[in-house]
Amino acid sequence: MRILVCSDSHGRRDRLVLALEQQPKAEILVFLGDGAADAAFFSHEPGRRAYLVRGNCDGPSCGLPAWEEFSVLGKKVLCTHGHASQVKFGLESLAFAGRERKADLVLFGHTHEPLVFYEDGVTLFNPGSIHDGAYGFVDITGAGIVCVNARVRE
Repeated sequence: MRILVCSDSHGRRDRLVLALEQQPKAEILVFLGDGAADAAFFSHEPGRRAYLVRGNCDGPSCGLPAWEEFSVLGKKVLCTHGHASQVKFGLESLAFAGRERKADLVLFGHTHEPLVFYEDGVTLFNPGSIHDGAYGFVDITGAGIVCVNARVRE
């Protein structure tokens, strides 16, 4: 099962479209905030599930939750923008939230820096900023979780 993960579009809907086109096998679409209006079309992609959370630039009035969670092949995935966990100053709070919610994978954005980090049974994955052309995808199989940072081809 492939999950397309994007964050921080900040007005670059065109790059979200490119990432989606370049990952046709993605069955789940995740947007991690800061560009909720750009990513609204994710929710209307036929045959795909979508999970969108708000970022600090979106605000609560956008109608998206601050956190989402779902399961894929027995793996629990937790999604958030990351600002409330102060991820620019360290990942301890985010890793704690993942362990507390019994997540196998925590997806977050906010820093605009791609990252894959494993700590105490929880994988933390930041796809970077799609505004800058960075996105990610996650493959979840019976063998485990593989996170890949990628760049859109324009």
